[in-house]
Amino acid sequence: MSVGQIKGLPEEEVKKWVDHIALICLSDEFQQLKEELETLYFDSSLSDSQITAFSDALYAVIAEKLKLD
Repeated sequence: MSVGQIKGLPEEEVKKWVDHIALICLSDEFQQLKEELETLYFDSSLSDSQITAFSDALYAVIAEKLKLD
């Protein structure tokens, strides 16, 4: 299975999403939110606080961008 066959998506579509996610992850908005969540989650003794903060921040930024489009 090639990368382009993920869930039947054309490779161009997968590449578009990967590029979009990369830009989000490098944005100041994402980095700031991720750091805030890491602090909150670490202070509340949440296990895997860094991974959870990353996932939650990414989800929040993507959801916000989709809502605005």
